[in-house]
Amino acid sequence: MFDLLKDFWLLFGRLFPFPTRPGLRKAGNPDRSSPVLVTCNFELTVRKVIQALERDHIDAWVLVAPTKGINVWCAAGGGHFTTDTVVSILKTSGIENLVDHRRIILPQLSAVGVNIWALKDRTGWTPHFGPVDINHLAAYLTGGEYRAERRHRRVEFPLKERFIMGTNLAFNSLVFLIVPFLVASIWVTGLWWKSIALLFLLGVLNSVLVLWLPGNPGVRKGFSLGLLASAVFVVMAQTAWTMEPAATLGWTGWIVLLSTYLGYDMPSWSPLWRADVKELVTGVKHTHVEVVPERCIGCGLCTIVCPASVFELNPEMKISRVVHLEACQACGACIENCPKEAIDNNFRAGVCSCPTCTVINSVKSHKRKDAERNGGETEPVAAAGCCESGDCESGEIECSQHQWIPDNVI
Repeated sequence: MFDLLKDFWLLFGRLFPFPTRPGLRKAGNPDRSSPVLVTCNFELTVRKVIQALERDHIDAWVLVAPTKGINVWCAAGGGHFTTDTVVSILKTSGIENLVDHRRIILPQLSAVGVNIWALKDRTGWTPHFGPVDINHLAAYLTGGEYRAERRHRRVEFPLKERFIMGTNLAFNSLVFLIVPFLVASIWVTGLWWKSIALLFLLGVLNSVLVLWLPGNPGVRKGFSLGLLASAVFVVMAQTAWTMEPAATLGWTGWIVLLSTYLGYDMPSWSPLWRADVKELVTGVKHTHVEVVPERCIGCGLCTIVCPASVFELNPEMKISRVVHLEACQACGACIENCPKEAIDNNFRAGVCSCPTCTVINSVKSHKRKDAERNGGETEPVAAAGCCESGDCESGEIECSQHQWIPDNVI
């Protein structure tokens, strides 16, 4: 029953951290040869990981790292799931006394914050990045080598996750808009509760239909949905509800405005698009990333850590190359783990531009300026967006997927 209540809350409130106790967990009956997995201490993720391992009859040790209750991708992008974090859980869990090998499997989406070269040097453990989805872990472990199929390296946004993220998108927007709704209701009776219902409907539709709506992700898709929804509303208002023309016109404009706003914010709740203001408003992609051939050693790690299949390894030249630039999410995993700094880009130190992060970063910037004027300590300004808790402090890597929290990442 308690798990059901937690799942109900997470249907709406994934904006907020939901921690569980860090430390060592068992899945099944692991022995000294069983695999060692690392994950975050976001309660839902830990529960889903254990359930999936036991369902697939995989005996494993699970190290739950202290990531402030934030999911893998957000914690990695926000500076809470890092090389230091993994070193810490390895040293404090006592796992080295329970296994004969020195191999650990990291979540692929942690590559934004975890450098496996530094991790190996500091601990003596050999790290591997597992598949994106825990449901593919059984195939990964039984394949003879720790190597995931390319299709299991790519992050997806299925219908179920789109629905859940739509409810979270609406709930998060409500946090910011509830006061204006209530104030406006002084002049327009019932505006607040009608707007809340409309907000949740449009939030879910923006997320569920995002792959099929016309236009590029962001404002354009939200506007397209607004036009579609307002057309349906006008027909209903003039036939079934006999609404006055002036009221119909007002609500039509309100529907389009709300839907456009939600369309702008929706990519920050998804794993497929970068939450950049220029891209979300103009629809023009300006992300740049390329491999410098002279520096690339052909290790292929960028093809492993990239969740969007942007790179591929050229078998003839034995170097990596960019093949799907349009899919780049600017997460920074390739940059963090390239051993030769062979990847040029234009998105380091970026700031997420979703409405939530805009507010949070503005507040932090204001506090920093106040501290500077008062001669006190300055607080770092978030470089990666709110990452659920609003306290990201990563210095270089942008967390462009800071809201998307799937159930099944390792």
